[in-house]
Amino acid sequence: MRKAIKLSPVCLVLSSLLLATDYRFVKIDVPNAIATTAGSINARGDISGLYFDANGVGHGFRLIKGVFSIIDFPDASFTSARAMNARGDIAGRIHDANGNDHGFLLHDGQFTQIDYPGAAATVGRGLNNAGDITGNHFNNAGTESGFILKDGIFHNVRVPNSISTDVWMAEDNGRVMVGDAAMKSDGALHGYLRHPPGDFQFIDFPGLSVSCTGPRWINERGEIVGLFARVSTVEDCFAGPPLHGFLRRQGKYFAIDVPGSTSTSALAINDNGTIVGDYTDKNGNVHGFKAVPKDEQ
Repeated sequence: MRKAIKLSPVCLVLSSLLLATDYRFVKIDVPNAIATTAGSINARGDISGLYFDANGVGHGFRLIKGVFSIIDFPDASFTSARAMNARGDIAGRIHDANGNDHGFLLHDGQFTQIDYPGAAATVGRGLNNAGDITGNHFNNAGTESGFILKDGIFHNVRVPNSISTDVWMAEDNGRVMVGDAAMKSDGALHGYLRHPPGDFQFIDFPGLSVSCTGPRWINERGEIVGLFARVSTVEDCFAGPPLHGFLRRQGKYFAIDVPGSTSTSALAINDNGTIVGDYTDKNGNVHGFKAVPKDEQ
């Protein structure tokens, strides 16, 4: 069946009802780190992510009941523990000694390197409770496509008519997934929601003059979090602009900004609605955060 991008026929509404006051924000800093990013939160509230030490080296971390532990892939020069599922497995991204990208899985204390067959580089993004790993891979020409690794088999994911495609997260069924794609039509970055059997729906934060939206996680309730930027040109979208987090719930979009931040990225949401990510403070320092809905406390 031919895959197609389908714009939602329903008018997606931007709501101003969800404010920072609807959440209790908790700062997350790995001790002695110069920057911390919280990349995922599972059903138990355990968090995984990335931090940089005083020498600028990136390490993965796991935070369970207030206790941090370091996650370093053997002999890697960089490790990011991007995603953790309910059983505590972790997937993410590493750089080998030569700086090349690979995905990885940490399962029952054993590390496994993840490489898409024939790819020049592989990046791990997401890990669901079924053990499916999502991410992207690059061929020798530098073309980016997404993938899902399910039951030991790699499946390529490509948004039709895209310049590049990235898969960030899949629901536990391994069929519904979110990511972003740069499109040939305008060169801009569009988020997408993929439904089986391969129908793609744009997920773009409303009111942007230039699309610059990146979904990062979908939970089992279908809630999506990610990031967006208000830019005037396509080039600005890819030049590291200030970011805002967002939540998409039941077709409505809500902006999420940590109070006092200059940039916020919402990177994951668990089934209880708790959101994690990172933010930049007014001094330019990057911290992780956890945002707990006040009605869930």
